[in-house]
Amino acid sequence: MNLLTKAKQQDMANQMCNKARDIDICLYNALDGTMPKGFLLDCLMLYEAKDGGFAHGLYIDNYNTNSSVYQVYEALRMLDMLDFDASYDDPEHNQLFDHITSKCFNYLYNRAELKDGIWNPNVKTNDDFAHAERFSYTDENVKLFGYHPTAAIIGYTLTLCKPSKAYYKKALRMLDDALNYLYNHDLNKYEAISFASLYNSLKKANLKSEEYNKIEEKLISNALNNVSLNFEDVNALHPLEAALYLNDEKLNEMKNQELDYLIDSIKSFGLWDHKTTWGWDKYPEEDSANLKWIGAETANNYFLLKKCGRVE
Repeated sequence: MNLLTKAKQQDMANQMCNKARDIDICLYNALDGTMPKGFLLDCLMLYEAKDGGFAHGLYIDNYNTNSSVYQVYEALRMLDMLDFDASYDDPEHNQLFDHITSKCFNYLYNRAELKDGIWNPNVKTNDDFAHAERFSYTDENVKLFGYHPTAAIIGYTLTLCKPSKAYYKKALRMLDDALNYLYNHDLNKYEAISFASLYNSLKKANLKSEEYNKIEEKLISNALNNVSLNFEDVNALHPLEAALYLNDEKLNEMKNQELDYLIDSIKSFGLWDHKTTWGWDKYPEEDSANLKWIGAETANNYFLLKKCGRVE
């Protein structure tokens, strides 16, 4: 079993300071314990839009300066990576945590485009800025994302909000429809990622425990039918995306293969490279985005390795 050695971690930390965005450095340092996680809240404020959502390239492949659901999802995903929840208590950052969560959930539940219980991850103004093709405001992209990131956001709402909050109650009302969708549909790559996140959030929030087995059986079945061990194929669903929070013997073997691949694929400069493209040659900003992705990929992969006990 390959491990990310202490020497590689030290080199990685040094290279992150040279090449990564501040927010990705913060994520990495909070994960390795050298920085309090509350500093992530300060970093997120740099990407907050006037309406309380997130924008300004928080998700690197979308340069829109206006809020979108997908950008808010990215902020919530980062908070979840560092195990923020409604019980968070830090005198230095409590007020900021309440501000960020209240504002972004107000944007989601009161402002963002919601149809039949599913958020459109994109907004019309995406088309006015440099962006990957999947972030264009089209019906095709609504179908592409499906229930993503709606399912994940429902889960994040239930972990980050106290039960007395209106947003918690709204998310709870959306949950049954989301689970019905899960039970009755084959999931695409994006949906598999989103529902895996939702399952983890439900366990964190101790909700729907009577359905855990049913949810897990569905997610395991979907993963076994769809995951690929071709880790170079960025369009395929990979084991860690579909099954990070699942316990199945065959999937665990696949996850270990992917973890070995991650450690073996660290580049000579000490970080991970980015393989996903924007899907077209419309914007030269893709080149600068790929440079930013080096730090973001490293923070995300370090999270996976630490979560799975692969950090020395």
